[in-house]
Amino acid sequence: MRITIALVLMTCLPAAAAPVRFDVDACTRLALARAPAAQAAAFDLDAALARLRAARAAYAPRLSVQGEYGRSGGFDEVVTNGGSTAALLTLEASVFDGGLRDAQFAAAGARVRAAQALAQQRRADVVYAVRVAYFTAVAANAEETIHEGTVQSLRDYEDLLRRQEQLGLVPHNDVLRARLAVEAARAAQRAAAAERDTALGELATVTGVPMPAAALVDPPLTSFTPADPATVDTSPVLLDAQAAVEAVRREADAIRGEWRGHADLTASAGALGVTPDHTFTENGGGQFLVGITVPLYDGGATTARLAAALAAAESAAATLRETRQTLVTALARVRVEAARADADVQASRTLVPPAAENFELMRARYFGGGNVRLLEVLDALAQSVDAQVAVQQALLAGRLVAAKQQQLVGVVTP
Repeated sequence: MRITIALVLMTCLPAAAAPVRFDVDACTRLALARAPAAQAAAFDLDAALARLRAARAAYAPRLSVQGEYGRSGGFDEVVTNGGSTAALLTLEASVFDGGLRDAQFAAAGARVRAAQALAQQRRADVVYAVRVAYFTAVAANAEETIHEGTVQSLRDYEDLLRRQEQLGLVPHNDVLRARLAVEAARAAQRAAAAERDTALGELATVTGVPMPAAALVDPPLTSFTPADPATVDTSPVLLDAQAAVEAVRREADAIRGEWRGHADLTASAGALGVTPDHTFTENGGGQFLVGITVPLYDGGATTARLAAALAAAESAAATLRETRQTLVTALARVRVEAARADADVQASRTLVPPAAENFELMRARYFGGGNVRLLEVLDALAQSVDAQVAVQQALLAGRLVAAKQQQLVGVVTP
């Protein structure tokens, strides 16, 4: 009866909640949603779009209303007219501006493209930071697990040696060496745990969510695909540099447009007079004015501004060439590092089984009375552990290289 009641109570209890798991893509989404750099870049883009709207509005005519009323006494009415009453609706339009508005609009459009590219790159930088922290935490956690198993094996090994020492089968020096090996493995375990906890702390900072080691998901293995030239040309850093060149060149065109002269049209309609009663009943009318302004001399200010703008354009063009060179060089380095990481993964994986087998044979020969010293057994164990750790380090290197390439070309989605 008691067993039945216990079973019923067990079935009524809520199931233990499964630990929440976060893969690297989930962490990336969390980080992008709260990244200050991405938010700042989004606001910069909003500002650039607002300036583009302002440049577009310069093509529209300006409509304004003017009203005034005033009386004057004691003065010569030939001068003051005795007062003024006005209610005018005025339309102003630029007939010719020497290409000034076109240049300003094109420059504003280039600034928008630059802001868009920078926003994309900021997001890619956030994604890269998340991936570096996540992949480092995964690798360090795997290394900590490897060292934890090594520590346990060495403890068992030390206990066995102690018992054999009591039987007079092994010297006390072997027990001391085993104890030193245990402490060395513990130090390696603590180092791996510290690296893992540091990476988890960074991950929690960028995502805003506490990230225990149990929440991590081992990323799947993916093959590395080098970036093609088309990807390089569409990378955000290159698009930003290209937009900067276009913007400063258009700003130089705007300065030239200021010196070419302007023609404006102004048309007004309404009432204009002295006293309100006569003004609004008898003094209604309209007028228009076409004005042409041609600059002749300004002390060389416009020439100097144009020279500065042209120099800035040449500087921006040189920066564009430098940016392309830097990007191509970095991607070439990434390709080499990716190939090396892939080779390291393959080589280290092939070493794990023979290293483990060598350790087992050395240990069996040592305890079986073979001509094997304890130092050789510990060396074989170290080789086995190093092979397992090398696999994790090679996997980490390959993942970081792939993440670096995605950052360089501005890829945000996996």
